[in-house]
Amino acid sequence: MPRLDKEMMRKITVYIGEKNYYERNQLRDMFKAQGATQIVCHANLHGLKEVMTQVPPDLLLIADDFDTDVFSAIKEIRGQKLGDNPFMLIAMLVDANRPQSLKQAIGTGVDDIIVKPLTPDRIQDRLRLVTFHHQPFIVTDDYMGPQRKNMELTGRVRRIAVLNTMLEKVNGREFDKTTLKQAVDGSLQQVLQAKLDRKSFRLGEVCERLVNAFDTGNINEEVQHDMIMLADVLGEASQLAGKLRDPSLSGLCEQLSENVRGIADHYDDVSSSEIDLIRKVTSAFKMAMNAGPAAEESQPDAVDLSKLS
Repeated sequence: MPRLDKEMMRKITVYIGEKNYYERNQLRDMFKAQGATQIVCHANLHGLKEVMTQVPPDLLLIADDFDTDVFSAIKEIRGQKLGDNPFMLIAMLVDANRPQSLKQAIGTGVDDIIVKPLTPDRIQDRLRLVTFHHQPFIVTDDYMGPQRKNMELTGRVRRIAVLNTMLEKVNGREFDKTTLKQAVDGSLQQVLQAKLDRKSFRLGEVCERLVNAFDTGNINEEVQHDMIMLADVLGEASQLAGKLRDPSLSGLCEQLSENVRGIADHYDDVSSSEIDLIRKVTSAFKMAMNAGPAAEESQPDAVDLSKLS
């Protein structure tokens, strides 16, 4: 594995979040010794968020006790709610006396977890690992981040080679605001598609439960709950399809969501045609996904589900 020499390190931007004055300065000095010159240190989360919205770092090094909202902030980054690059490398510093932080850090989607105390050699080793051996991202219903060992996954899960600006920069690529946005958008499109795949899996699960309930006559409040959940998932799928510039799929999901929500209002007195619609939701969704994005002007005014097998 190649080393990160000082010339490479001069190209990257590092943000450090550490409330302890001495540890913060020690970390800054370690990165300076490695060759980094673009280092921003903050003692509080508010200040770190402010600078992150202006210029995203290539690497965020943040302590687990930096702030009570530190784990929420990382989820905001991954969820595209904080900063312009949800794929920035994030390494969390964890105190060995706080093992509960390890599980929380894994769940937020950080790229690396480093147990304190640190040494310059360990910093170099961890930097090389996340730079040159960056794990592909996966997307589930409640997680976006690098795939973890022993992570239990259900349904189709895409492994996405997302943007790694640190690797790009050490290989000579330069970014301004426009080129960064273009690079991020390329990875985001794959993430959105992966999220849409997850919606397909959830649609299949909920529809199967509903169809089984109607077939067995086991109609109770859980059926209404599942119908509302189905309508919500279809609504989320509509928004994702819109972001993917697929108006036909977005319109279909929106229409189906409205139809299912209407059925939920009288879940205990559903007609055979309405049950048939529930049966066809998943196949309609998959057919529309396989058709691919359609031109805006070709979007149908309505979808005739009766034509679906």
